[in-house]
Amino acid sequence: MDNNTQKNDKSNILIVISIIILLFIIGYIIYLMRKDVNLLNINEFNLKNIESNSNQNNDAVLPIAQKEIVYTEKEISSYTSTLYDNQQSRIFNINKACEMINNKIVEPNEEFSFNETIGHMNEAYGFKKATGFDSDGNLIQIPGGGMCQISSTLYNAVMLANLEVTERHAHSRRVNYVPADKDATIYYPTLDFKFLNNTDSRIKILASTDDYSITITLIKIEQSN
Repeated sequence: MDNNTQKNDKSNILIVISIIILLFIIGYIIYLMRKDVNLLNINEFNLKNIESNSNQNNDAVLPIAQKEIVYTEKEISSYTSTLYDNQQSRIFNINKACEMINNKIVEPNEEFSFNETIGHMNEAYGFKKATGFDSDGNLIQIPGGGMCQISSTLYNAVMLANLEVTERHAHSRRVNYVPADKDATIYYPTLDFKFLNNTDSRIKILASTDDYSITITLIKIEQSN
């Protein structure tokens, strides 16, 4: 074999090897490209699933917005009576009872009872003896003396608010802290003062006193839309 033939053979072998290497490189590049495309598709699929699950979870977790309920208070009546008797035990009883009535809520169609709200008005329950009337109109010292001025003040506030009075009793004699025939005596448990909240709203009773007077104010509590 001459030298030229050997050279051609070597050249052909190198060409074949080069072609094989080139084909291998091209095949590897194609493999990598396909792999990248598959990874991209998988990532897009996973991302869509994550977003879908996230939206579903958000829909399940997020609470429905609650509309805030707003209440407004409106004064519907107020009445003040003067304290003409400054007997300390009487003032004590009045202060104690006003604290018990103050902020009392009467629901729609509920009947308010003075006796049920105050309860026993004797010394065993913290009240003191003070001036009051017996059934004949005589001045005597009775446990819880002074309660009738609160019930009478409340009675006048109730009348001004056009609420329904369901029980009311007059004193055995004229009292000076409210107009004639505008009083409401009480005597636990037989004589009571009651009224019905005949409105469709809650009513709050505010009771306050100072050295000179008792004031009862009735507040209507309404829900604002």
